[in-house]
Amino acid sequence: CIHSYEIYKIMQYTIIFEPNDEGGFTARCVEIPGTVCRGADKGEALAHLKEVISEVQQAWQADLHRMITSLSSEIIRIDVAESA
Repeated sequence: CIHSYEIYKIMQYTIIFEPNDEGGFTARCVEIPGTVCRGADKGEALAHLKEVISEVQQAWQADLHRMITSLSSEIIRIDVAESA
């Protein structure tokens, strides 16, 4: 019997908040270049950014699935140390 399930991995991202010209805030994700969202306050900017990050993660998962199902793919895992 095969059960389908989803595995969730909690990722941590570095977010930078900056006041913007409209009186609200801009939120940027350091680890995902180009992810920039605005909001009337930090909470709203962060909520928008979380949606964008989720969409990026879904796109990454779809790309990974396509690579895995390719007959010529080889999959390995590596560890990369965080620099100080």
